[in-house]
Amino acid sequence: MNEYKYKFLKRYDKDSIEPFAINTIAQSFNERYAQYYSPKNTDNFDFISPDKQSALEVTLILPENERKEYEYEKALDKNGKANLHEIKGVKTDENNRILSYYGGSISEIKKAIVDSINRKNRKALKRLMNKKYSQVDLCLVIQDGALLDFNSFKYYFEEFYTLDFLFRNIFFITRDTFIRYSKSDDFVEYKRKIKNK
Repeated sequence: MNEYKYKFLKRYDKDSIEPFAINTIAQSFNERYAQYYSPKNTDNFDFISPDKQSALEVTLILPENERKEYEYEKALDKNGKANLHEIKGVKTDENNRILSYYGGSISEIKKAIVDSINRKNRKALKRLMNKKYSQVDLCLVIQDGALLDFNSFKYYFEEFYTLDFLFRNIFFITRDTFIRYSKSDDFVEYKRKIKNK
């Protein structure tokens, strides 16, 4: 497998998403997050602060069609066979490599975000029964196709004002933006900085 194809197929793996998220938070918001580490206990949060008082959970938001496209590419690379019929609006080249496809709508991405926050909140409540942290944050890495900007969050995500969750900060990383939400500060946009390796 060539290096480009390897990176392409690994782009949504946990081992790629989590370091990307923590580095982007540290670079864009607060450098103290660079000191967080991944605990060995798999029944814990993705990252924990050195003093073990704060935790961070990271998750990926993919529109359903984007997920199907990714699964298709992985299956095609693994055994040379994959089903194109489930991918909406797909166009391929002569080797069945995807050239374009329907990425998803804002409403679909919005629903996936809200559902993910609710799901992660339920998991966090269970984890906090075993280990108490003074602060828990959530980071959503969103494959949005550049549909979302600060105003999308500020004016289109009215559900945030009624959602009940324990997270002190919710970070949103999209292709073009880095946004933090907290109940005390509302939505705040920061310059999105990515650590180059």
